[in-house]
Amino acid sequence: MIRIATDVGGTFTDFAAYDDKTGRLTISKASTTERVIEGVAECFEKSGLAPGAGDHFVHGNTLAINTVIQRNGAKVGLLSTEGFRDILELGRGNIPNSFNLLFATPEPLVPRARRLEVAERMRADASIAKPLDQAQALSTIESLLGDGVEAIAICLLHAYANPAHEEALKKLIAGRDGDIFLTASSDLLRQYREFERSSTTVLNAYVGPGLGAFLDELQGFLADGGFAGWAMAMQSSGGTMTLDLARRQPVRMMESGPVGGAIAAAGIGKAAGLANLVAFDMGGTTAKVSIVRDGEIEISDGYTIGGYEMGYPLQLPVVDVLEVGSGGGSIAHINQAGSLKVGPLSAGAVPGPACYGEGGARPTVTDADLVLGRLNGDYFLGSDLRLDTQLATRAIEDGIAAPLGLEATRAAFGIAKLADNDMAHAVNTMTVQKGHDPRDFTMVAFGGAGPGHAASVARELGIGCVVVPPNPGIYSAFGMLLADARDEYVLSYVRRLDGVETADLEARFAEMENSGRAVMAEAGFSKGDMRSGRSLEMRYRGQEFTLVMPGADTPFTEQSKAPLRARFDELYVARYGHAYQGVEPEIVSLRVHLFGDLPKPPLAPDGQAPGASGESQEHREVYFEDRGFIDCAIYRRPDLSIGAEIAGPAVIEEVMSTTLVHPGDGCRVDDFGNLVITLGT
Repeated sequence: MIRIATDVGGTFTDFAAYDDKTGRLTISKASTTERVIEGVAECFEKSGLAPGAGDHFVHGNTLAINTVIQRNGAKVGLLSTEGFRDILELGRGNIPNSFNLLFATPEPLVPRARRLEVAERMRADASIAKPLDQAQALSTIESLLGDGVEAIAICLLHAYANPAHEEALKKLIAGRDGDIFLTASSDLLRQYREFERSSTTVLNAYVGPGLGAFLDELQGFLADGGFAGWAMAMQSSGGTMTLDLARRQPVRMMESGPVGGAIAAAGIGKAAGLANLVAFDMGGTTAKVSIVRDGEIEISDGYTIGGYEMGYPLQLPVVDVLEVGSGGGSIAHINQAGSLKVGPLSAGAVPGPACYGEGGARPTVTDADLVLGRLNGDYFLGSDLRLDTQLATRAIEDGIAAPLGLEATRAAFGIAKLADNDMAHAVNTMTVQKGHDPRDFTMVAFGGAGPGHAASVARELGIGCVVVPPNPGIYSAFGMLLADARDEYVLSYVRRLDGVETADLEARFAEMENSGRAVMAEAGFSKGDMRSGRSLEMRYRGQEFTLVMPGADTPFTEQSKAPLRARFDELYVARYGHAYQGVEPEIVSLRVHLFGDLPKPPLAPDGQAPGASGESQEHREVYFEDRGFIDCAIYRRPDLSIGAEIAGPAVIEEVMSTTLVHPGDGCRVDDFGNLVITLGT
């Protein structure tokens, strides 16, 4: 079987293909263009593989999240229960930053004129308080369609408990316009929290038409190339889903690109015996940070697109990823206060950094790295792209050095250092601010620019070891080849633990599992390739938020209530330092996880050079903090075999990335082909 993965980022599109018969891994990279499919097609062309050669294809991208951030999505109409028209603006009614005198809630993705009410009411116990007025509902639908909406979102009160009215509205809309993009909250998630549920439903409708059109184009490209296998899309939760499901629920792809790297980092950790990892991915547009704790990727039950203060809630499982605008293409500029800033604007692939020679005139992090000698202008992307040091120097002089009265090299170092500080702050947010000591972690660095900046970022936080995996420039695409198909089903089920009917609980779990297995079977998975798991969301009575209790896989009985209570108390103590022994806990939601197993490539690549040379063939001047330009040994990574050891300062070049080893640091190649950098003081 040949498995192929593509990852579309803001600057580059990455490609990885694995043949499990020959053990060969094929990689390529192309610029992301305005017409995204062109970058995917170029990757296939560079790889020498036609789509028809693949048996399994998985795709991830940042199109959905960019659509929301740039606010260029579809024209959406929202149908809600009478009295709940303004829920998107009311939100939770809180002020995240009470010290910001200019605070304002984010502008809803659906303006009030296109948020209409329907006459109906459902109770939380699934009973009907007021039947749906079909005539009034049809008139409301006609009003939205007459306004020229491109998508309709339906989110009715307590539809998670009883979706009958949402189903009826779907039929009415389909009868009037069968081609419009339609999404109902009960199809996405069966959980309470009306604001978050409404926001998630609107987000799905907002990105649906655009992402659906791209997925249609992608599937057409694959079909024209003779592809006849499974075509899957990466989910933000770390699993994959069919392209058909991705068309209906594109909001599940919101962070589909970055999660591949987190999956691959977790694989490295398990193979090398490293339990706690910081997955550090620095690409062309942004830098991403995620955490692997005790061997497991940290997943949050939803997050806020655009930040908690000014973003849009997404109530779906998402790998906990923090993004900052510090990529290789991030533009350095002087702000109104006269201070140097880096990002979040990016030069992208077109025109790209000034050194690309494609018309870009504003300095970027890549320009700074080139001026500092950290990049080889004649070996960027394996010499596919030549970098011009003079253009980079001129951009830095004109944009930064002259206004600040600095020499160009010092200005370049300032750009690189500021980017490193921003990324270190992101790592701090994901570790220290969540109660983790970063000194207990190993950093796994990937992305085209990540290995060049990882040591500086790690040193800021006291992280003593950096691991650079093979092929770091396409590591998120490679991680997608390590992902299994995954679905997660959540059902709100609020019951006191001591009063829950065990037979009813088991029946709900069984219904969710059977439904999930049927979906997996339709996707082509056999019974033997499927795995399932259960968990419970629980809290003490009177609380608002919950803890997820894993490992509820054994049948639930009256005898299991006491051990479950004890495990919940233990988990609560571990999280908050205390427990409420006198307060009865309650179950809030049931969760079922379904997995479809897929073949995976090995972590250790073939083709390591025989014999550890450990000798460099080149030298050049490279700039380091407090040292200035010093003579630095240059290595080509394919020439280093297992066991090779290098003392810093050194630069290790490969086709799609460059690793920087600072003075006083040491580097060795481990049994999996990873570069393991041990940081000095």
